[in-house]
Amino acid sequence: MVQQLPLQPILLRPGRVSSLKPTRRKIALNKRSLAATLLVLLPLLGPSVHAASLRVTPAWLQAHLHDPQLLILDTRHEAEYLRAHIPGALNLPDRLTYQQKSEGGLIVEPDIMQTLLRERGIDKSKLVVIYDSGQLIDAARVFWTLEVYGLTEIKILSPGYDAWIADHYPSAQEIPDPALSHYVATINQQRIASKFSTQLATVNPNLLVVDARNMEAYKGDTSTAKRFGHIPSALNYPVGQNFSKRGGTVVLKDKDELEKIYAPLPKDRKIVLYCEIGRTSSANYLVLRELGYDVANYDGSWREWGNDDSLPIEK
Repeated sequence: MVQQLPLQPILLRPGRVSSLKPTRRKIALNKRSLAATLLVLLPLLGPSVHAASLRVTPAWLQAHLHDPQLLILDTRHEAEYLRAHIPGALNLPDRLTYQQKSEGGLIVEPDIMQTLLRERGIDKSKLVVIYDSGQLIDAARVFWTLEVYGLTEIKILSPGYDAWIADHYPSAQEIPDPALSHYVATINQQRIASKFSTQLATVNPNLLVVDARNMEAYKGDTSTAKRFGHIPSALNYPVGQNFSKRGGTVVLKDKDELEKIYAPLPKDRKIVLYCEIGRTSSANYLVLRELGYDVANYDGSWREWGNDDSLPIEK
């Protein structure tokens, strides 16, 4: 039986209701009221971020497998994890980072996240390395979620598990039994955007909105919501341009390649990202964080925005 620790007081994001299916009030603001609100919210803009490598190689991970300050998270489906995984890895499927993935991208509530991290022995003192099968999208979603919940020492394994196995690194079926941690959930408000703050970003000269969907969705030819188009003022940087294939393996492009792609984005402006459900935009989030941008991910994304008739859209 897993020991249950009492939950500690949790800092909730303003405007969020602590429930699995929260109800959000629709917000309809004209530009004048938005501009006035910005005067209040400008102090919330985060400081500039210094670029640092956010990925590790299979060779590095193999050399550090037995480091007691290292914790490895496998974000694949439970069945895949049970078949085999990197030795010592714990399973945190990406679906657990959503309140209800089939309905939208809203991030898991603090009380649930606190329990998930405690049960896996995760706290802010550990270095956490995350991997998925190799597409890097689900690993990036977990990376973003952990940053929202206050962790700062996080890396992505690139390439992922399929390449790990193809290169004959070891695997295991044993499931570790970590000691419970005393992690207390807090939210880094600078890493997550809401419907309201995204609307403010569309008229704030200090912010940029970036759409990580493909060009067809951005132009309004296709949509996963009832409306078609994109958030006003959003620039289109499709998630696929972050990756390349090397010998059939998907990898993040080198930093110098990514610098060229994102060179038009100024680093003195905060960036708000979105996609369909805050999933693929997590990969853009990872890349922009590594390049030194100050960035937040809008978890509700187009599934929320595109279904809200009170919000403006462009095509």
